[in-house]
Amino acid sequence: MMISKTFSSCLDGFDGQLVVLEASRQNSLPQIHITGLPGTVVQESRERVKASLNHLGFDTPSKKILIHLSPAETKKTGSHFDFAIAMNVLSADGFFPPKKIEKCAFLGELTLSGELRPVSHFIPLLEALLKHPTIEKILVPCDNQLESGLFRSDKVFHCRDLKEAIRFCFYDEPILSVPQANQHHPPKNQPLFPFIEQVVGQEYAKRVLTIALAGCHPLLLEGPPGSGKTLLSHSAASLLPSLNDEELVEVSRVYSFFGEQREGNRIAPFRSPHHSISSAAFLGGGSSQVMPGELSLAHRGLLFLDELPEFRRDAIEGLREPLQSGEIHLHRVSKSILLPARFSLIAAMNPCPCGYSNSNHERCSCSSEAIRSYRKKISGPILDRFPLYLWMETSWNQKQESTNTSSETRQLIEATRKKLRELGLSGGGWLRLKAHLDLPSSQLLSKWETKSRASFRRIENILRVSLTTALLDKRDIISKTDLEEAWALRSPESLI
Repeated sequence: MMISKTFSSCLDGFDGQLVVLEASRQNSLPQIHITGLPGTVVQESRERVKASLNHLGFDTPSKKILIHLSPAETKKTGSHFDFAIAMNVLSADGFFPPKKIEKCAFLGELTLSGELRPVSHFIPLLEALLKHPTIEKILVPCDNQLESGLFRSDKVFHCRDLKEAIRFCFYDEPILSVPQANQHHPPKNQPLFPFIEQVVGQEYAKRVLTIALAGCHPLLLEGPPGSGKTLLSHSAASLLPSLNDEELVEVSRVYSFFGEQREGNRIAPFRSPHHSISSAAFLGGGSSQVMPGELSLAHRGLLFLDELPEFRRDAIEGLREPLQSGEIHLHRVSKSILLPARFSLIAAMNPCPCGYSNSNHERCSCSSEAIRSYRKKISGPILDRFPLYLWMETSWNQKQESTNTSSETRQLIEATRKKLRELGLSGGGWLRLKAHLDLPSSQLLSKWETKSRASFRRIENILRVSLTTALLDKRDIISKTDLEEAWALRSPESLI
C-alpha cells in the first residue's frame, strides 16, 4: 500500500502547529475519509476537493482515500486544509508519484472550480511551516502575498489555482510571475487623527504626552469635560514612530486572526474601545478558537481608554498583567494561551459623575459619597501602574509657546526609544536605573525611599520617567530636576 505524505498547519491557541497529512488508497467504495479530529469545516472539504478535482478532469477518488491528520489529538479547524488534501488525494489515487510532494506544504481554500482563496490567521500558520527544516516548498494563495512577503523566504511560492500548483509540483513547471504587491498602498479606512499643533494651549500636557510616548509610560489624564483630554490623546496617534520589520510581523500576526492584511502599513495601531466593551473582547478569549482582544490589537501601538471608571471592573483589572509584562495569559482547561499586549496606554477620566468636581468654571452637583464611589471604581493596584498623572483644566488664557511640530516630536520620541533599547532599560531594572543618577538626585531618592509611602513599583516608575526626561534632553544621567518632575507627575495619594 502506497502512502502519500505532505504538510500543512493548524492553530493551537495563538500559535501555529505543524500538521502532517498522510493519505492511502483502500479497496472500498469511492470516497474521501478524513481522520485526526477534523472540525466541521475540514470535514466539508471532502466535497470541495472532489468538485475542484473533477472540474480539472480528474476522475477521483476511484476508491476510498483515507487521509489522516497528525497529531491526532489536536482539533483541526479551517478551510485552509483544502489545498493539502487535494494534492494528497491526487498522489494517493495514483495520478502522480507521492515523492514529488513529500517535502511540500500547502495552505489555501479551494473553490469548486479549483481556484485558491486567501487564508485567515495566515501568519501563525506560515510561521509553523517555515520553522520545520524538512519542508522545502510552501505553496500559498496569491492573495496572501503581502503577509508572506514579511518573511522574505525563498521557500514560499504563490499560486493562483490548483492547476498551477499541479504543474509546479508534479511537472516541475515554473509558476508564472505574480505581480508584486504595492507595499505603499494607502491603508483602508485609516482614521484621520489631529496633529499636536491643533491642541490649543495645554503646553505642559503636550510635554507630559511626549514623555509618556517616548518611554511607553502609562498616562492618566483627569479633568472636567471639554478640557482637551480626548483631543490630546487622539493627537498622540500622529506621534507614534513607524513600526520596524520585527514589530510589523508581530502586529500583522495579530490582525491576521481577523483576516486583515496590513498591506505594508507601518503605522502603529491606535485602539480606542468604547467603555461598554465586554471583558472577553477587551482582553481576548473564546471557547473553540481564541481571538485576540483590544489589548492585543493595540500591540506595539497606543491604547486609549476614555471614561476609564465606566469600563467593567474585570476589564480594568485585566490591565495589571500586560502593563507589567506586555503579555496576557489566558487559561483554559487543557492549556494556557499567551497573547502579546505591549502598548502605550493613555486613560482619561472625569473627577466625578457630573464631571465638575474641583473645576474652576462649573459647580459640581455630586455628593461626596457619589464622588468617592466613582473614584473607587479604579483600584489602587491599577493606579499604582500609572507613573504619569496630569490634571487638565480648560483655560483660554494659557500662554501659547512655540512647540515642536508633530514630525519633530515623533523624531524625538523615536530617538529616545532607540536610546532606551540600546541601554537595555526599555523595561526597567531598578539597580541599573539607579546607576544613571547623579549624586544630588541619588541623595534625594534615598530621602523619598525613607520617608514616603510609595511602593517599590512607584519608585522604579519614577526612575524610569526621570531617565526618559533626561534622554529627551540628550542626557544619559538623571538630574535632580528630572527626579523632581517625575515625582510631581506621579498619581496623587488621594487617588490611591
